[in-house]
Amino acid sequence: MKNRRTWILLRGLAREKGHWGAFTEQMAARFPDDEILPLDLPGAGEFRDVTAPRTMNQIYEFVRARAVERAKMQNSFSLIAISLGGMVALEWMRQKPEDLAECVLINTSSKALSPFFERLRWQVWKSVVSILMTGTPRERESKLVDLLINSAEARNKALPLWIRLATEHPIRYKNVIHQLMAAAQFNDLPPENCATPTLVLCGLGDRFVDPSCSLALAEKMNWPVKRHPWGGHDLTWDDPDWVISQIQAWLESADRIA
Repeated sequence: MKNRRTWILLRGLAREKGHWGAFTEQMAARFPDDEILPLDLPGAGEFRDVTAPRTMNQIYEFVRARAVERAKMQNSFSLIAISLGGMVALEWMRQKPEDLAECVLINTSSKALSPFFERLRWQVWKSVVSILMTGTPRERESKLVDLLINSAEARNKALPLWIRLATEHPIRYKNVIHQLMAAAQFNDLPPENCATPTLVLCGLGDRFVDPSCSLALAEKMNWPVKRHPWGGHDLTWDDPDWVISQIQAWLESADRIA
């Protein structure tokens, strides 16, 4: 009988599950026998009225509880996690690796391996401050789309959705700061003998987090890494077909069980 998976999808800073856009449906089409379960982090999306924790451990505990509560298949979970969501995945692997069949980490980092000016590229500090101070959802999301997505076509598709999400599900400024604090302080890694098969995906055009963060993580943990030549921070918008194809190829490869 074919192995069926529950894919838990985790997004990043100040983002919610709606920000996956069409990627959720694309995953379902390519993995029709699997369960696709996007989850919001505490303080965002459906949990925007929850005060976001200031530690990765607390965020992980919240997310894991939601996964156990909602997943139809409870034998193990497969994670696809981007940026801050990737840090949650790393904490999950550190604390309870037996939960996880495999992980795919996209453009993420750890303080244990990368300095703060690479984890949030110094070149965009001024832009990030400007975004945080921007008043209207339209202006703020327009700046975020420009920063996080490199494809003009993908930006045009993302912008109306992101504006709607920001208008309907506004995230509290306090929760953004708490998430930033949790990310900045995150200094942990799974043990080097961690048995959870993991694939690292890296956009070499990422203008938000330096690609060296993903490369350092893959090298330290001896995980396979695939580099997208021009994709930005939000690879699932820039080139979702590439992301899913890399996942499919990895699941069928020797790296998956190495």
